[in-house]
Amino acid sequence: MNPLDVWYNIKMNVKKQIFKGTLYAVVAGCMWGISGIFGQLFFRDYHGSPLWITSTRLTIAGIILLAMSFSRDHKRFFDVWKSKKNMPTLFLYVFGGVFSVQYFYYVAIQLSNSATATILQYTAPVFIMLYLLIFQRQVPKPKSVLFVILAMIGVFLLITDGNIKHLSISPLALVTGLLAGVAVVIYSIIPRPLLDKYGALNMTGWGMMLAGIACNIFYPVWRIDFRIEPLSIFYVLTISIVGTALAFLLLLRAFQLISPLVVSVATATEPLTSVFLSIPLFGLKLTPLELLGIVMVIVSVILLSKSEQA
Repeated sequence: MNPLDVWYNIKMNVKKQIFKGTLYAVVAGCMWGISGIFGQLFFRDYHGSPLWITSTRLTIAGIILLAMSFSRDHKRFFDVWKSKKNMPTLFLYVFGGVFSVQYFYYVAIQLSNSATATILQYTAPVFIMLYLLIFQRQVPKPKSVLFVILAMIGVFLLITDGNIKHLSISPLALVTGLLAGVAVVIYSIIPRPLLDKYGALNMTGWGMMLAGIACNIFYPVWRIDFRIEPLSIFYVLTISIVGTALAFLLLLRAFQLISPLVVSVATATEPLTSVFLSIPLFGLKLTPLELLGIVMVIVSVILLSKSEQA
């Protein structure tokens, strides 16, 4: 095979990898959006606690993913625990990332509102660019910065309809919301060595389970304060399986294939999915600014993914 053919095959493989990773991240964002809608229905119909659903979704997701990991390769199931060198990375990923993003996001909602907390959490791409610049000496492409800004403006328009009065920011709400964004960076970047060595399924399972145990300290799953019936169980299982287990599994797989910056922007499909599902379920009517926000997010994801392939 001549050098040109080798170069062409490598380039095509890279493009396929970037496309697959972007697709995984987009689908993960959509799953979070579905989970958010089912969470809204759960809170509306059963008035359950957000802290209870967080403890429950992480615990159920952890059990399911660890069971899948054990059935796939039981001989390597505990391998991550066999080396003390893994412990700092593992616990930072679990408690600084998976647990903290759940905890600080809900604290930010309690201190402000859902729109404010979501906007602050979606500052994560900025923190990722700063991390790559400071610690890995990777200067972001000007185009990448532009697409990140475009996506963030799109999310802002989509969530607030361009009305800054929908935001409510106290100093403590600002800090906790930004900490949720930092937590996204931690679970985006920190576990990469463990993912490559032990696999996304095993690491996602341990991450969910340990974070679920931590959440149960604050609000145990047995503190049930709503009616248990088929519909409420369906809501909880959908949130736990689709919006937590499968979504995070796809997300970590995406981190293995593409840059965390592309992943963080691609998951902006979460508010898009929530808006689209809210139209038939809650009678939501889109305004021109919200439509513009949708277009901006979609365009930024496509262009950022293409810029990675260049």
